[in-house]
Amino acid sequence: MEYGLVETVVNGGLTIKEYRRGIRFGTDALLLAHFASGRLGNGLCADFGTGSGVLPLLLSAAGCRCNFLAVELQEKYAALARENALANGFGEKISVLWGDLREYRTLFPAGSLQGVVSNPPYLPAGSGKQNLAEEKRMAWHDDTLSAEALAEAAAWGLSTGGKFFCVYLPSRMAGLMNALKKNRLEPKRLQLVVPAHGESPSLLLLEARKDGAEGLEILPELPLYTDATRKAESPQLLRIKNFYQLFEE
Repeated sequence: MEYGLVETVVNGGLTIKEYRRGIRFGTDALLLAHFASGRLGNGLCADFGTGSGVLPLLLSAAGCRCNFLAVELQEKYAALARENALANGFGEKISVLWGDLREYRTLFPAGSLQGVVSNPPYLPAGSGKQNLAEEKRMAWHDDTLSAEALAEAAAWGLSTGGKFFCVYLPSRMAGLMNALKKNRLEPKRLQLVVPAHGESPSLLLLEARKDGAEGLEILPELPLYTDATRKAESPQLLRIKNFYQLFEE
């Protein structure tokens, strides 16, 4: 199947090329980048499952001082992420690695990362539509990267005190928490995302710290819309979207 490229403009200074009929970034990436921004430090950080390179681009453009190692399983998306980094002037700040995170020991040295961000596959293997294109199945279903495999890779790469950030499904939070704690990644901050106040959460944002002390901060829930009609975006979501205007040139 042939995929044409489209350009997604986040603000006046950042343009991301994506495959028209392929994996496209959405609100979850904006939420996660905002959640992690300002908390990654100055060292080497990684994006696990970078796709077209959206998270490192957003975080770099927003002023994060770390350099990024962007790891992607699918070769065509790794190439596109590299192209996007170069086109937006971040070729020296974002290095793209085509590789399988289940083989993390071959990808980066132990303890070499100060931070990890990830918008990983979070649908259970075999769930949902079964006629998805292979590249979408790999990006959305966790047979390519389970919570356990994600936690193992992050724990291997992070130095003591290093931070891990991800977006995930609330219905699978217990498994994620168990995988993180099993791998010495202590959950430290949690925010539930709801379509509107009074509705069940649709996403969660989580920060964990390698070898951190026990203690989880629960942030106020984040509504995406003002009410159940979902016609008007919430002030919280508008503030997050406006945050990305701060790095316009």
